[in-house]
Amino acid sequence: MKERLKYVLVIAGGALLLLLLASFNARVAELNRLRRTHQQVSTQLVSLQETQMVLQTQVAYATSEAAVLEHAYQEDRMVRPGDVLVVPLAPSSSTPTPTPFIAPVARQRAPWEYWFALFFGESP
Repeated sequence: MKERLKYVLVIAGGALLLLLLASFNARVAELNRLRRTHQQVSTQLVSLQETQMVLQTQVAYATSEAAVLEHAYQEDRMVRPGDVLVVPLAPSSSTPTPTPFIAPVARQRAPWEYWFALFFGESP
């Protein structure tokens, strides 16, 4: 009987040990998955921080006076102090004269045409 009790205790202890090892294995696998996720998120964080620095630099330049002058000089064709602005004018003879539009006058219908349309549904 004692041998049987020892045998049952050894089997129960082995089963408990297997359950503990399985739980430990699952926790180690979860730890590895979380470490990989942490590494990916850390990489994305560094990339986003670099993007933020670049964008902050662009915002700082865009709000500076140098950017305003560059935009005004290149895009809007404004002049800087000391520059001479030359505006070419078109010759006056090249201006087209508008032609008036005359709407066609609707033809007056004779009274018999109204009666014809009333009875037969169409005009002659």
